[in-house]
Amino acid sequence: MKIKILTILSLSVMLMMSSCKKDFLDINDDPNRPTESSITPDLATAAQLNNSASRNASTYDFLQRYMGYWSASGSYSRATVEMSYNITNDFGGGIFTNIFYTVSQYRIIGAKSEVLQWKFYQGIAKIMEAHEIAILVDMYGDVPYTTAFDLTGNIRPTYDKGEDIYKKMLPLVDEGLALIKASTGNDANIATQDILFKGNKVNWAKFANSLKLRLLMHTVKTSTFNIPAEISKITAEGSGFLGNGISASVQPGYTVDKPNPYHNAHLFLLNGNEADNYNRANNFSLNLMNSLSDPRIQRVYRGAKSGGAFKGTDYGADPLTANGSDNTSGPGFGPAPLPSSPMWLMTGVEAMFLVAEATARGLLSGDAKTAYENAVRGSFTFLGLTTAQADTYLINTDTKVAFPAAGSLNEKLVPIIWQKYFALNGIQANETFNDWRRTGIIQPPLSIAPERGNNQIPRRLLYPTTEYNYNAANVKGVGDITPYTPKVFWDK
Repeated sequence: MKIKILTILSLSVMLMMSSCKKDFLDINDDPNRPTESSITPDLATAAQLNNSASRNASTYDFLQRYMGYWSASGSYSRATVEMSYNITNDFGGGIFTNIFYTVSQYRIIGAKSEVLQWKFYQGIAKIMEAHEIAILVDMYGDVPYTTAFDLTGNIRPTYDKGEDIYKKMLPLVDEGLALIKASTGNDANIATQDILFKGNKVNWAKFANSLKLRLLMHTVKTSTFNIPAEISKITAEGSGFLGNGISASVQPGYTVDKPNPYHNAHLFLLNGNEADNYNRANNFSLNLMNSLSDPRIQRVYRGAKSGGAFKGTDYGADPLTANGSDNTSGPGFGPAPLPSSPMWLMTGVEAMFLVAEATARGLLSGDAKTAYENAVRGSFTFLGLTTAQADTYLINTDTKVAFPAAGSLNEKLVPIIWQKYFALNGIQANETFNDWRRTGIIQPPLSIAPERGNNQIPRRLLYPTTEYNYNAANVKGVGDITPYTPKVFWDK
């Protein structure tokens, strides 16, 4: 009987092996490891949306400090490269490489979605590509784009003019939104894997319109776009913008064990210890908010461990115990009071200030003062405060708060840009960096580090060393690059 059983088993194994492919025993293939060909858009989209949003948690910390929101704790030695503004090619280099990686993933998602006819996922991929690439241009100016994602055919991509890339972004957003609107419900698991809007087409339209408005306001001093015509398209689309409690925020299921990235980076660790004892309130914004009796101060900063009033430091100051981590105010709870709070990609508050600016410029219909005051109210409620507190604040007659009943465009832009500045404290420093460059209304204090000399705040980042190592001819073709020249095309 044993011999018979073994014979049957042996035959079975032989038949099984003969019926399998030759690579059945290939030790280089792990059947439990997902491959690019096995991952469908519904398995990849959530991860990339989370990556895009998570970049706001700590990637732009240096801009929080450059823009006067944060400073450095006196418990640490001066960061001489950053504080002297003598930045290197690898300073902030992760922005360049991470965005290119994320866009390459959106490209793969888009291509697979097109094959599957999953139009919702395909539309998401296009809108998110525009979001990411625009940030890259805002930081670096000219970057590889047209030939950047064909590693088989072009491993050394050429550089496109930043303005030419921008011109491709609005149509890309339009294409993405059209695909989302045309989707018919066959996109697998869209309600769960779209961690931004849960498959809500109207909210995707609001985000698309807000993203387009952001890019239009960036380029308002250029001839890149026919802005009135583009605004008309947005108005005709009819969905409006983010705001009134709607933000583009991801929620993949953050928990105490797997917290919101901002909470994990700047508030508290799982063991209850302070996550960030380096970044501290900058006296510039802290003192301004105090002088305006701005209650948002209690949300964008937290009290010092030693108790007492909020206390900041000057950026670039010598290390001093009095300005140490325990004696100064760290980043506040802001919109992420809990580990389970959503992580913002683009806040509705930013969109409301963009609407206020566009209205003041006569590009959107409506009353600019009303749009502005609604944006301020939106900032308060987004941070967990009340509209009543906002209304009390808006009575302030300071030019940084009071919207002029009459006056020039610049006089109307002053309170809009200042209040947007306060609203984005700790939240979206890269957009504050953009506003500083394009309007000049906010003038953050320069570092007081002695190493600074006569250096000014950089107006752009340098290309990473890897580009000079592996794509030398193309990156050198852009010309001589400094932290100040050439400027991003809309920086005028």
